[in-house]
Amino acid sequence: MNPIVISGTIIVHLALICYGIGIVNEQIRHRVTRFVLVFLALGLLFDLVATVCMIVGTGRGLITKHSLLGFSCLLAMAVDSILVLRHYLKYGTQPVPRILHLYSRYAYIWWVAGAYVTGGLLAFLSISTRLLGE
Repeated sequence: MNPIVISGTIIVHLALICYGIGIVNEQIRHRVTRFVLVFLALGLLFDLVATVCMIVGTGRGLITKHSLLGFSCLLAMAVDSILVLRHYLKYGTQPVPRILHLYSRYAYIWWVAGAYVTGGLLAFLSISTRLLGE
């Protein structure tokens, strides 16, 4: 397998861990702290790097079913990160409004289900099909 794709796979695991730490912390405490912001930022950074690695490493171009799904998940987490940062800058560590609290949860679930699980399955099926065809 291509080393760039392997790197992207490892990095997407780091994104999962960082997003998970940030979102779960916010969901439990109902507050945005620097800790939450750092882990959401790291998750977003790792997700961006992993996405670039996957696009470059597979050589399939920018627009595929897999990439469109991944972009929508990345966008959901980017919007969440921006909204969470905006809340923090405006209100500090005051409780997060219910709508933002729910959006963070659903964006994370969408990212895990779409980018992480379904994206992984699509990649596995693509590799398996190519291996069986050879």
